[in-house]
Amino acid sequence: MSKKNQEKHLNAKQQAFEKKQAQKGETVIKWIMGVLIALAICYMGWTFWLMS
Repeated sequence: MSKKNQEKHLNAKQQAFEKKQAQKGETVIKWIMGVLIALAICYMGWTFWLMS
């Protein structure tokens, strides 16, 4: 394989990897935000229970 073709192939691999990493990163961020919201709701319930 010539050097140009090898570089194009590597760039395509890098772009595919970058795309996959971005997707995984978005999923992780969504999970973290969901867990934080759930914990906030639990904390609100606990404080209301303590105040009553």
